[in-house]
Order: sequence, then C-alpha cells, then structure tokens
Amino acid sequence: MKRRIFLAIDLPADLKTEVAGLIQQWRWLPIQWQKPEHWHITVLPPIALEDEEVAALASALRASRLGGPFSVAFSNIVLAPSGGQARMVWLEGKTPESLPALREHIEDVWNADKRLPALRPEARALALHVTLARFEPGDLKELEVKTKILGAVKLKFEAADIAVMESRLFPNGAEYRTLATAAL
Repeated sequence: MKRRIFLAIDLPADLKTEVAGLIQQWRWLPIQWQKPEHWHITVLPPIALEDEEVAALASALRASRLGGPFSVAFSNIVLAPSGGQARMVWLEGKTPESLPALREHIEDVWNADKRLPALRPEARALALHVTLARFEPGDLKELEVKTKILGAVKLKFEAADIAVMESRLFPNGAEYRTLATAAL
C-alpha cells in the first residue's frame, strides 16, 4: 500500500506544552490551529512509498550514523512565510548547521539503498520552523500589515532522533503518525 511519508524531528512533550501555553493568547484568531502532537520540524518533504520501502527506509536510517544529536533553538512566533502573503503561524529560529547536514546525509543513505526509489535532492533550503497554524491568505491582513512577529520566545531542545512519519490528508487537514524512529 502506498503511504505519504516524510522525515521529521518531533518536538519533545515539554516543549509542546510550553508552546501551547504561549499561543493561548492568539487562540481567538480565526485560524486553524494544528494539534500539538503534530508539531514537528520537516527534514524531507512527503514522498509516496510502499510498505516494504517504508520498512527499508527505517532499517537504513537505524543502521546509519546520522551525525549525532544537536541543539535546536526557537526565537519567534511569526506570521509566515516571510516573503509573501501570510498563510501560517510558525515557531521559528536560526537554522542550525547540523539540520541541512542531516538532510544531506539522509539523502545519501536513501540513495545508497537499492530497496528505495531514487530520491531527488530537495532544492529548497531548510528553514527552521514548526507550523503551528494555517489559514487562508488575507484572513489576517489587518494583523499582517502591523507586524509579522507575534512574539519573541527563547525555547531550546536537543534533537536526538529522526522520525519516519506518515501524512494522511483529510478535508479538515492532515493527520500525522510516527511509523519509526532512528537515533541521530
């Protein structure tokens, strides 16, 4: 069975609880807030894989040295993306050098495994962010005209593993499920 798979770093439970408390002040906004259990940092965007390929990917990641744990720090809650009309609320920070290096290493592991379909390198640069909410462009135009930064934060955690996640699309939004994890 084909599954829509992506690779991500899950946020620790205590960090999710802290962020959930921080965003309470904006819960009145007419937007679709994502469930905290779905908050993650996407490392590789979705690709369709068969069940056997998902198992092969998990196995390949577990057998690889992925560079080790690294620190992740968030500094702002913002309307995003920054280069266009806002349609999301992000938790963002400076992208640690280890994050793009992790993605490159995973791409190499993926392409070295003959059980997996060829993976084209991701062209978009990695920008450290977690999507907290989504909305239609223009829904927060009055707020967007005043500011892009909703609030400054100082949040930090140690990324210690990568998750193979499934994304299932529904009319009311995506649902995510962790299928496997591998230590960094």
